[in-house]
Amino acid sequence: LFWEYTEGAGTAGRQVREAVLQRGAEAVVVFGGDGSLHDVINGIIRDDRLIRDDLILAFHPAGSACDLARTLYGKKHSAPPDLLQSGVIRRVDVGRCTFRGREDMPRVSYFLNSFDAGAGADTCVRVNAGAGRAKRWLRNGRLAFMLNAFCVLMGFSYTDAEIIADEEGFSGRYIIIGVGNGRYIGGGMLLFPQASLDDGWLDLLLIEERSRKDILRLLPTVYRGGFFQACGVHAMKCKQVLLRTKRPIAIELDGEVPGYTEAQVHVLPRLLPLLFPAADLRA
Repeated sequence: LFWEYTEGAGTAGRQVREAVLQRGAEAVVVFGGDGSLHDVINGIIRDDRLIRDDLILAFHPAGSACDLARTLYGKKHSAPPDLLQSGVIRRVDVGRCTFRGREDMPRVSYFLNSFDAGAGADTCVRVNAGAGRAKRWLRNGRLAFMLNAFCVLMGFSYTDAEIIADEEGFSGRYIIIGVGNGRYIGGGMLLFPQASLDDGWLDLLLIEERSRKDILRLLPTVYRGGFFQACGVHAMKCKQVLLRTKRPIAIELDGEVPGYTEAQVHVLPRLLPLLFPAADLRA
């Protein structure tokens, strides 16, 4: 049994990979937020496989927003000792995303909770600026996302987009282009209420261009999933999504912003053995 602090942003993946491959770790417990878990996921998966076949992952949410924890545990979660002693292993889906990296080269990254392009990704850019200055200053991840989302939505710059989800195509201008494996995004926005972590599907959400008045009317509904009856909202389950845009736009994966479109996403069914509290199984 051993533990390590991360050495800085983006280092958790390297550290956990070394722990597994060089020190023989059989289980990994992540204390942190969605970004820390995202780093770890990308440290233990290579070429669409776990770097160790019998590896087990556990997650104790300790971040400022922790959207994935809302899907996993609701408002309550077990203490780490209880999770390790009595938890139940459940294999969950992982998303795989190919996109344009910052050097304009193709990159691959894995996500557990969500992919997003459009206003959601732009919001993450603002929230993550200055090493998460807004979240530290407000001391509330949900409020930081809410305020920055409002600013982004009021001045959002649209571009033409083409989306192919399995065999179905969409084209137009969208303020949200999201793909969920978990149910929540952006500090508690319930954008994917039908998502399940182990159903072998991803949940696609498209919200078409709309006026500022419509945005102000719909914004409060995103926290309870009450916007699906609005005109110009499309939702479906799919295995893969291809996104092309007239100009490159940022993408986010689990709250991190690693690159830009063009992007392609598909599901890797039940790839990851994740430890769940026996009494609080929700996903």
